Amino acid sequence: MEKLTYNVKNFLAPHSHRTMSCYHAKVMEDGMMKLTMHDCKRSIQLKNNLNNEVEIQEAIDKLENLAQGILQLKAFIEDNYQSL
Repeated sequence: MEKLTYNVKNFLAPHSHRTMSCYHAKVMEDGMMKLTMHDCKRSIQLKNNLNNEVEIQEAIDKLENLAQGILQLKAFIEDNYQSL
């Protein structure tokens, strides 16, 4: 059975002329997951091998915790800085 792949790239601020921030989320045929986030000259990459249960759960935990952290930061900025 062929493994499903995933390959999505997107700019984080597509209408901005000041930044080239983007992400690239990928699951390759060999079961490796990579999430790369770029901002200017810096990047961070999360990796997991989706061929074993421990790393599958670890990938899910990483993504869930990152998503929650991003939403909390967004709410903080909206509450404390948006009206400036």
